[in-house]
Amino acid sequence: MHRIASACDEMIDRNGRIRAPWSPIMAAVREVGPEELDRRAASLNRQMGLAAPMGTAPRRFYDPLPVLLTSSEFSFLEAGIKQRAALLNAVLEDLYGPQTLLRDGSIPPALVLGEPHFLRPMHTQAPLQAPRLGLYAVDIVRGPDGNFSVLRDHTGIIPGLGHALSLRRLAAGTLPELFRAGGIRSLRPAREMLVDHVRREAEGGLVAVLSGGANGPSAAADLADDALLARALGVLLIEPGDLATRNGGLHMKTLSGLLNISTLIRGVSGIDLDPLEQGGRPGHGIPGAFGAIRASVLTMLNAPGSALAQAPALRRYIDGLFWQLLGEEPLLPPAEEDAVAQASKAPFINGSGYSPEPISFRLFAWHDGANWQVVPGGLGVPLAAPAQGPALGLKDLWVLDSDEPRNFTGAPAVAEPPEHVKFLAAAHLPSRLADNLFWLGRSVERLEAACRLLMLALPRLESGTSLPRDIAERGLLTKCLAQAGLLPAELAGTTVSGRFLRQTLVRRRPVAGLLKEVGRLVNASSERLSPSMLATVRFALHQAVEALPNEEASLPTMLSFAATFAGIAAENMVRDGGWLFLEMGRRLERGETLAESLAILLDAPVERLEPGLALGIELADSVLSYDLRHAGILSPAPVFAMLLADAANPRALAYQCTALRICLERLGADDDAEAARLLQLDVVNLAGSVTGMRVSLVAIAAKLRMLSDRVHRRFFTLLPEAHTLEDDEILEAAQ
Repeated sequence: MHRIASACDEMIDRNGRIRAPWSPIMAAVREVGPEELDRRAASLNRQMGLAAPMGTAPRRFYDPLPVLLTSSEFSFLEAGIKQRAALLNAVLEDLYGPQTLLRDGSIPPALVLGEPHFLRPMHTQAPLQAPRLGLYAVDIVRGPDGNFSVLRDHTGIIPGLGHALSLRRLAAGTLPELFRAGGIRSLRPAREMLVDHVRREAEGGLVAVLSGGANGPSAAADLADDALLARALGVLLIEPGDLATRNGGLHMKTLSGLLNISTLIRGVSGIDLDPLEQGGRPGHGIPGAFGAIRASVLTMLNAPGSALAQAPALRRYIDGLFWQLLGEEPLLPPAEEDAVAQASKAPFINGSGYSPEPISFRLFAWHDGANWQVVPGGLGVPLAAPAQGPALGLKDLWVLDSDEPRNFTGAPAVAEPPEHVKFLAAAHLPSRLADNLFWLGRSVERLEAACRLLMLALPRLESGTSLPRDIAERGLLTKCLAQAGLLPAELAGTTVSGRFLRQTLVRRRPVAGLLKEVGRLVNASSERLSPSMLATVRFALHQAVEALPNEEASLPTMLSFAATFAGIAAENMVRDGGWLFLEMGRRLERGETLAESLAILLDAPVERLEPGLALGIELADSVLSYDLRHAGILSPAPVFAMLLADAANPRALAYQCTALRICLERLGADDDAEAARLLQLDVVNLAGSVTGMRVSLVAIAAKLRMLSDRVHRRFFTLLPEAHTLEDDEILEAAQ
């Protein structure tokens, strides 16, 4: 049933006719046309790049044309994959357990013991809590005779599962014409079964995908795959740095402390996983992870060391164990040496239509506790790069449906599944992500403040007038510029020209540095932004970067980016979890910057305050509101009220304190919330005074910095509470 007339081409038979399953697809391709097809392909790749929330654009090109398996072909492959997965798991259980295969010579001991992926610390007397091989992927090729054979096993890290579960949804939105014929087996039941199985085995504990992280050894495509898999399964995406071992178990560092992890889907090589036992690279891995797995307090898919079963040196020995371990002949034979050269070809878009290229079928399976289940779909993986033209990429693998109803078998569902731990976004947010969002908020505000100050300063420094007020304004502005790091500190209070300021900006490029940091933090926090939010932010960020060569002309573009970012955060983010830390970062930075600037601008006797009052109103972008309320007449009392105490002005200092208090209260930081409330009272009281303004504002800025440090200690560093020895404890220790 798994044969076809000729496997030289997946789409065209030996008589040059389009095979029946491909007819509706190629009819849709002709309807779309080659130029539109290229545009759709580019659109699909842009969407896949945005769907990967790691900030790393996948290197692979995604081809919108699928690759097909008929229902009977998939049924044959399904049986063969289940058989092969069972064999590989049995081999792993033996090699890491009783090792009878080594003792009877079925597998040469030297090959196993000398293989880097054989991890001796994972050799245990008793089986682990879960099968060592819980997830499995296999690359299969079709030869010229129409038969399938196994090209490659994947038993360690499972590559491409995230892409396989995400590509179809985006492809359906990009090329809906291909899906009109219907008859494609859905991935949704299989995905939901996998999610239910993983959560059931976790018994209400936390489930996460472990990625190598942006600084880890994994490639960008692997990072994107991990992120897509976490999003498809609805679980957390974490990095080794997010984890710590306590009391024999593995815990995630979150805002509510250390939370126990029950199940990890592994995206990190077993060799790099536990530097405590493997001597891995410093700064990578999770010390104590092997111990948690051996103690059965942590389930890892797949268990460290499972990549041993895919070692090329062991393959021919493992392929000879079907009858010995399973009592069956293999349904899927291993591929011959020339399998890649003889593999069937599928159509790939090449920029001027499409061309046939060799392809393999990557199919995925998981163990549900009783049987192996095979995903009715997967990826078409190109086997060779074309001599010219764009790189080939992954295809969606379609399994054509049959007329018979499809029933999945497996472990019986429990009548009352275990109650899951309620997911609290703020409590379960990894501290790394909270830290990134916090500093993203601060960096965007810092960029906006620098741009506003430069837009205020440049035209005034260019003015050649020598009026006392103009000279006073220029002196105040150079102090503010030095305070913000936009001018050297020794030039604070001096009169510099606009040309000198421009030269300084070109030489030091402070705005470019701020924008680069914002871009880095957007990427680091992107898993908490939806694809549409991320697309909007990155588009505005790209426009700002393109405008950078002329930093003066780019200032309005920078402000436009800051406004776009603020609007996205205000209208698209749920007021919980990550948004709270983004908001706290923004309010702390805005409050501290405003306090420091006003301390400079309002440091003068009452009769000489007018230049500072005017600059303060303009710097806070409150000119229109002030003119409407007070007819543009500058006076200390109304200016102080608007810039310091106005609870309705989002640029006022009291507003920042109120917003901080609300965020801290929602996070349960009652003592810090009280500190923010008292700080708000200090600001309101300050608005009623006239003298001593500079000293008070400097003190408020210092209190905001102290509050920022306390937020860091509480949420990000996870240090134990400080403990002071009482007198009797000191005496007891001395004795």
